Amino acid sequence: MIYTNCNTNSYLDPFFDAFFGKEGNNYGRLNMKTNVYESEKAYRLDIEMPGFTKENISLDFKDGYLTVGVKSEEKEEDEFKLLRRERFYGEVSRQYYLGEVDEKAITASYKDGILSVVAPKVQPEEAKPTRIAIQ
Repeated sequence: MIYTNCNTNSYLDPFFDAFFGKEGNNYGRLNMKTNVYESEKAYRLDIEMPGFTKENISLDFKDGYLTVGVKSEEKEEDEFKLLRRERFYGEVSRQYYLGEVDEKAITASYKDGILSVVAPKVQPEEAKPTRIAIQ
């Protein structure tokens, strides 16, 4: 089973949490909506990350947790003045607990705003009989 945790790193989070309410509030945040698939041999996570380049995305695996991070910077507009912001700018990360997977075999690809991560499960070794010498 996969568990997740989302962490935004914005100094405005307390303001938005107080004003809009913490529960169900995603104002100004990247949601990282994720579809999680499982086969006998691996997990696959398809994570929505539209508008980013793969250079802005980081992936780390430690102690059974896959951490996906993204950082974006606000683009300066020469001609237009910003009136309303609904798109995300800043840093955000989300953790997925995968448990025992073959961390050296994890692969990732990014296409059309979807980050796809495949994490092969650790395959149990087949028990081999041990020959015991009779004395």
